[in-house]
Amino acid sequence: MKKKTVLIVEDSPGFSELMKFVVEDEGFKGVLFPLEENFLQLVDREKPSAIIMDLALNRLSGFDLIRELKEHARHKTVPVIVITGRDLDVKDIAVLKMHGIPYLRKGRVDMHEIHQTIRNVVLQTEE
Repeated sequence: MKKKTVLIVEDSPGFSELMKFVVEDEGFKGVLFPLEENFLQLVDREKPSAIIMDLALNRLSGFDLIRELKEHARHKTVPVIVITGRDLDVKDIAVLKMHGIPYLRKGRVDMHEIHQTIRNVVLQTEE
């Protein structure tokens, strides 16, 4: 059986490698998103079961990428997990909740919670 893929959209090399390790430790395939590549083309190619997304990316906005994903008919059901160091205001949190996107704050979340969130979100996509 093919491993489920988790796309990791993160501009910090250390944190992206940590997330890849966590994803693979859970038994899934971790794919790092090269920020210079087209986001929806990579989603088309990799067909991820979930996406881990930072919101503060170099030259890109995680919110823009989420909007792009959710407006695309074929990809709007792909679950997203936001893990960011950015403090969010009430409006930002409401947008994430509207899309059912879990929000974890870097530095304020433990590894067990990250593991559990990834596991729960990816396994919910099982048919």
